[in-house]
Amino acid sequence: MLDLKEIVEHKEEVKRALSKRAVDVSTIDYIVELYRKRRDTLTELENLRHMRNEKSSEIGKLVLAGLDSISLKEEMKEVSKRIKLLEDEIVETEEELNKALSNLPNIPDESVPVGVDETSNVEVKRWGEVKKFSFEPKPHWEIGEINEIIDFERGANLAGAKFVSLRGFGATLSRKLINFMVETALRGGYCEISPPFLAKREVLYGSGQLPKFEDDLYRITEDDLFLIPTGEVPLVNLHRNEIIEKSILPLKYVAYTPCFRREAGAAGKEGRGLIRVHQFDKVEIVQFAEPEKSDEALSQIVAQAESVLQALKLPYRTMLLCTGDMTGFSTSKTFDIEVWFPSLNRYVEISSCSNCKDFQARRANIKYRDNSGKLRFVHTLNGSQVAVGRCLAAIMENYQNEDGTFEIPQVLR
Repeated sequence: MLDLKEIVEHKEEVKRALSKRAVDVSTIDYIVELYRKRRDTLTELENLRHMRNEKSSEIGKLVLAGLDSISLKEEMKEVSKRIKLLEDEIVETEEELNKALSNLPNIPDESVPVGVDETSNVEVKRWGEVKKFSFEPKPHWEIGEINEIIDFERGANLAGAKFVSLRGFGATLSRKLINFMVETALRGGYCEISPPFLAKREVLYGSGQLPKFEDDLYRITEDDLFLIPTGEVPLVNLHRNEIIEKSILPLKYVAYTPCFRREAGAAGKEGRGLIRVHQFDKVEIVQFAEPEKSDEALSQIVAQAESVLQALKLPYRTMLLCTGDMTGFSTSKTFDIEVWFPSLNRYVEISSCSNCKDFQARRANIKYRDNSGKLRFVHTLNGSQVAVGRCLAAIMENYQNEDGTFEIPQVLR
């Protein structure tokens, strides 16, 4: 959530910044209007409460003196009615204010390029050589069927379209990849967490998925719980409503979780196979950092994710997303790491690494005390390390042989 004080005091700057994300900036004017309405109502309410207290004392003195207090009592009845009306008005105004604030995305960092779509993204790194095959490379879903390790039909029979079942060596290799990624993060100084795969409404609010993206989530109605769309959700909320000791920052966590999303995904080739499905495995890394060190933390997270692909010898490129392609609601700056898919003849996102600054910490109320003793919101950062299904697919395609079999990267043997 954005800082209300910042919005009110620097309205035009905030409007200019959010306009880069194609946000309707009239919302900012509405928020400032609600803020002023609440402020004025509070002022009137406090004045009336003060008056009522004074008059109540005056009524008490009149009663003790045996003097008439009826007219004053009647006047105070009207004041009490007005106070109740103002109290209700404040509650209503605050609900509208919080609703408006909750639907505003994070402000893009000044270093983020301005653009309307992916054509304005900036390539900052390219690693590995794209292999030239002496034959027409097969897509991973064909390789999976040839080797009998991916069962699309039975996955769909069990749960519907875009659900996949891995079998035999496919399931084994997926599990090995998860373990490899977690172990890689542990060597990078991360603490492993095994969180619940369900989350409360306020937890998804804290990480920024609610209220805006509720339609993309799977919900258990009876308990008002949600299947997590990413491991970022529980990891970011591990310290909700807490004050973290500055001496233990940065906090670094890693977790394997299944992830669940309703998104329909793309049509055509990218809509097939393991690239876009409703349930997928992911290893997520998250850091809680001091504001002055969050840029450094983001670089560490990107390098950590890249190290997985380098160890697997999978060619990739790292892209700094522009304002128009930065779809993460809570993010201020995002690097996407894209792995090469021979069947598509292009790079495909396999990891997204973001600095959310204090946006999530405000929503989840996560603070630390700085050297002066002042309470400040921490900065939260997250990154995929990496999407397991896409990594499995990338290995199958980049390490394939002409007969449809594929090699295993040396680091996994």
